[in-house]
Amino acid sequence: MLQPNQRSRRFSTTFLSCAFVVFCSFLPSIHAEEKAPFDPKNAKDGGLGMPSPFDKFLALDQIVSKGKVDWRKTFQKVAVDIDVDSYNDKNVTIPMVLGVRIADGIMAIKAHDAELLNKCASDIEKLARKMGVSDSELSRARAVRAAANNNEWLKVFMELGFLQQEIMHKIEDGENVTRGDLLVVCGWMQGARYTTTIIENNYSAAASNILREPLLAKALKEKLEKMPEDVKKAPATAKMLEVLPRMETILTIPLDGTISKEDVKELNKLSTSVVKKAVNPAP
Repeated sequence: MLQPNQRSRRFSTTFLSCAFVVFCSFLPSIHAEEKAPFDPKNAKDGGLGMPSPFDKFLALDQIVSKGKVDWRKTFQKVAVDIDVDSYNDKNVTIPMVLGVRIADGIMAIKAHDAELLNKCASDIEKLARKMGVSDSELSRARAVRAAANNNEWLKVFMELGFLQQEIMHKIEDGENVTRGDLLVVCGWMQGARYTTTIIENNYSAAASNILREPLLAKALKEKLEKMPEDVKKAPATAKMLEVLPRMETILTIPLDGTISKEDVKELNKLSTSVVKKAVNPAP
């Protein structure tokens, strides 16, 4: 018989997987109602959302043989060590590091590791506070840790999502809207590191297709190109501008296309170069 915490973990995984499947089930009907085939040239930028590799994690659960992905081990391999107290640049460096840590937190949820998530939530809270987010606005960080310690992983997932939105709303206020974009781009890069690590270790054509998102890579690049010159000259921003065109090229494949294992490895190398420069911005 399953113990309460086991039932909670089973329920949360099942619920999230079903939510993903239900979402995908609507896709055929949406395409059926289209009057003409989708033309990428007509796609419009709807704004950048929060970085979340969770959809790719769920897809990999369906593609990779059950039990082959060690999520905790992947976290330990990819996550970066940071000293929160060493960061003071709230307009460039801190938003980037915050994006990285949010992606780490999502991975810790997938690994169902309360200790890892507690560390991520604590770092997220400290970094957000450095950017002017008040203690009252960070109450959900404590809720994330409490739910994780109780093995309530569905609640953890929901609370972290709310916390992300509250942080984004706060840091995009006023003249510093670029901070939100930097957070998103760096979070996407760290999510790419996790995803490409898993795909490289469990390579298949179907798994590689999960990475296909050329329009997103293009949108990220265009957001960076429109930033103030002083922001673009920051080491990590400059590195992102350097690697994104190549990443966009690799990710530009047909709907049923394949990214080679060598290109998956290159994507990992490119995203890693960005994340390392973000957490250690010194020239």
